Amino acid sequence: MGCTNSKSATVDYYRPPPSSFAVFDINSIQEPWLSGDNSGHENQEKPPNLPAPLLEKLNKLESDTPHSWDEVSKALEHLKTPPPPPPQSAADVSAAPEKKRPPIKTQSFHTLAELDAKLTPKPQLLKKTQSLNTIAEPPLVELSPANESGNVIKPVKQNIFLLRDRIEREKEGKLAYYEKKKIDPLSQYPDRCPPGGADSVVVYTTSLRGVRRTYEDCNRVRTALEVQQVVFDERDVSLHAEFLNELRTILGEEVSLPRLFVKGKYIGGVEEVSELDESGRLGKILSWARVEKGVGRQACEGCGGARFVPCLDCGGSCKIVIDGVKGRCGKCNENGLILCPLCL
Repeated sequence: MGCTNSKSATVDYYRPPPSSFAVFDINSIQEPWLSGDNSGHENQEKPPNLPAPLLEKLNKLESDTPHSWDEVSKALEHLKTPPPPPPQSAADVSAAPEKKRPPIKTQSFHTLAELDAKLTPKPQLLKKTQSLNTIAEPPLVELSPANESGNVIKPVKQNIFLLRDRIEREKEGKLAYYEKKKIDPLSQYPDRCPPGGADSVVVYTTSLRGVRRTYEDCNRVRTALEVQQVVFDERDVSLHAEFLNELRTILGEEVSLPRLFVKGKYIGGVEEVSELDESGRLGKILSWARVEKGVGRQACEGCGGARFVPCLDCGGSCKIVIDGVKGRCGKCNENGLILCPLCL
């Protein structure tokens, strides 16, 4: 390295390519919006937004000697806007006469009768100033109102489409909703009134479990009536044979249990009552009949809803001793039971 024969080493320094040098001076560039002549804009003043009378007063005051603020306010007093009127008190508002608004006339209607009443013209009545000779004149025949085209407007109930629909429903055995409300739901059931059941609900049941299906059917009808929360007269044929004789007299010799009667109308057995209960018609029938609602005999402290208690004379044995002779008790039935004296 220190030898004279060795060649001097050359060092290459990094130089950027010529394309990386800037070909112009960026400081020499001036923005066009800065290089323009803004002298004209600076000299221009914005027009004042004050009114002309106020501007004249201010110019006059500037030309004169200085004034105090009180003098300036007095000079501009006539240019001030008037103050708003004071609010009225509650007493003034109540004392002021109230303006009655005219009633709003509506063209709405709720029933067909109201619509017919609006369409049909009102009959003209005689005024007090008319003479009595006008009474002797023959009455005028009221015609249906006519519209601008001259066609006569008929009532809605005489509409041909409504009449056709009503005839078709009558053929099918169906009626419109507003016609169904007028019909008694009990009118389609036969008149077969049990003794003392003209104004109440009577059901014939049995509490014996000899035939399970009959016992379950009786419980099913009893539960349906209890859900409706109506007072019903349950006549258990197993406790009193006279109830079975009553039922045979009404429906015939061959009769099954249970059987339901509502205000002298025979509703049917378990199948009919279950169908009415599932469709919701049983509640409507009882509501239409307006039967008494409540607990009824279920709240009786004497029988607990059973309606019968043991005989007080024979104790349920049906035998008594009269003057040393045994005999049949005449106050109880074949089971030694009598009607509960508390819930009669």
